[in-house]
Amino acid sequence: MTANLFGDRFASRREPAWHRLGEVFKAEEKLTASQGMAKADVLFEIQKHPQVVKMSDGTELDTNSYAVVREPTTDDPEHRVLATVGREWDMIQAKDLGKMLDPISDKFPVETVGAIGQGEKIFISLDAGASKIAGEDHELYWLITDHRDGTGAMTMAFTPVRVVCQNTLITGLRNSKVSVNLKHNRNISADTSFYMDIFSQMAQTQESVVTAMDSMTKNKLNERQVTQIMTSAYPKASRPDKLKLSDGVTSDDVPSNVWRRILNDKQEQREVWEKRQNRTDVIMNHAKERLDVFNQDFPKISNTSWAVYNAIVETEDYRRGHDKSGTALYGSRAEAKARAFNTALNYVRI
Repeated sequence: MTANLFGDRFASRREPAWHRLGEVFKAEEKLTASQGMAKADVLFEIQKHPQVVKMSDGTELDTNSYAVVREPTTDDPEHRVLATVGREWDMIQAKDLGKMLDPISDKFPVETVGAIGQGEKIFISLDAGASKIAGEDHELYWLITDHRDGTGAMTMAFTPVRVVCQNTLITGLRNSKVSVNLKHNRNISADTSFYMDIFSQMAQTQESVVTAMDSMTKNKLNERQVTQIMTSAYPKASRPDKLKLSDGVTSDDVPSNVWRRILNDKQEQREVWEKRQNRTDVIMNHAKERLDVFNQDFPKISNTSWAVYNAIVETEDYRRGHDKSGTALYGSRAEAKARAFNTALNYVRI
């Protein structure tokens, strides 16, 4: 996460995160959402401005698109363009989000809060207590994330963390009560009551979510089912478009110079494809190794949906490499975990 935090905008209750950035506040300090966001310094504002194309003769053309611009901050004293969006996109200011969450954070106090990139994502997690899954203690959280880069909505999701190894487990449950997406439209700031209804649903479904997760510890999978979960997390690399376009083309169809270029391009693209697939295979093999270790450590729940899912989670949380799309909470690593969770849940009989 170090390379993705916006400055050191991160605050955590009780203990510092592994990256050692940001500020730690005491466990007994029950912060509201607004207080936590102020402590992490994520209350900077964003605005939407029309974009134009300036021609060489000075003529300006309306593009019907808009730039999402972050205001200057003390450590980055320039306006920053975070995204290009359409006319219907609208923002919610961090201070307004904090006010909406304040009544909720009286029940679920702030655990962490921070910002990523140049401020295009802000997140806040609320402490939802503790429970047991597969006989292990888990801390339970609700994670609220606002994507301000035009690529996503405001999301609310359930996130349990194993106390034993502190793995972040992002659920991929298909139930909309567990993972809620709110579009950035003209109503996002005004519909306060909708937010309250969502949190009410979240509180009511927390027990059923834990039950679903615990049920994943009770089903034994065969080899084909384990492979299917692994493959859902790590699908085969897609063939490059240039390889697809050259399918069926022979030396009789094109001039010799064009044919040589096609052959060179095919060789180059095939090497790229093979490297991509080899990387996927290496990661999957590591997940299989983690599954073997998990099965040995926890024989009673070996080869269950929960075992396979945990092996993939541990692989994604701890493997080397930089995920440019975000941290383990966002981007390709989180997507791999979510795909695995959905597939693993298919084999559960609740």
